[in-house]
Amino acid sequence: MPTPLARVLVLGAALLPALAAAPALAQDRYAQPYYGASDPWTGFYAGVLGGVSTKELPNVFAGNNLMGGVVAGYTSSFGPAVLGAELEGTYTLGKEYSLTSNAALAQSWAGVAKLKAGVAFDDILLYGTAGYGWARLDPKGNVASDARWAGGFTYGGGAEFAFRNGMSIKLEYTQSRYDNVESTLVGGAKRTDNLVNHAIKAGFNYRF
Repeated sequence: MPTPLARVLVLGAALLPALAAAPALAQDRYAQPYYGASDPWTGFYAGVLGGVSTKELPNVFAGNNLMGGVVAGYTSSFGPAVLGAELEGTYTLGKEYSLTSNAALAQSWAGVAKLKAGVAFDDILLYGTAGYGWARLDPKGNVASDARWAGGFTYGGGAEFAFRNGMSIKLEYTQSRYDNVESTLVGGAKRTDNLVNHAIKAGFNYRF
């Protein structure tokens, strides 16, 4: 039985080959690439990211926790439009969802497979992103149930700037929702919670 994180990797791996073939399918419609020979938005890429995960906006410093991770993906230009897919894996330090005054679920590892769509203005890309992933939730305090993986949707958007030498930097916001997460408290009481977090991330990508 594959782990939830493995399912994310399989889903993303299935999306990438189809997107890699997309430029050939669009060649007749766009005989000349939008960026000429130096299109900064077509190709595979990998990168790193860092930022904060917070419980509420706009106060990003309210119960925020540091996070970091890696990404890999593929994007392709269709005129000014840019489409792609991305895998993201992160680790959040000290992220907790409070259930009661003395019970919580702590999130550590998370992985998500996302689609990415945007509009490029030369070296600047404005995009939206949405996908599905899993987060590792560990019991804290009076939570008696075992650690588990919870699945949920992630969506958001960002801006990316390309240096035309294969490197780019980005700033991205995403919201992740894990609904109907079941847990059991000490004493046998069962509960179901909807868990939400916001993430503000800065990243560095290299396209090859």
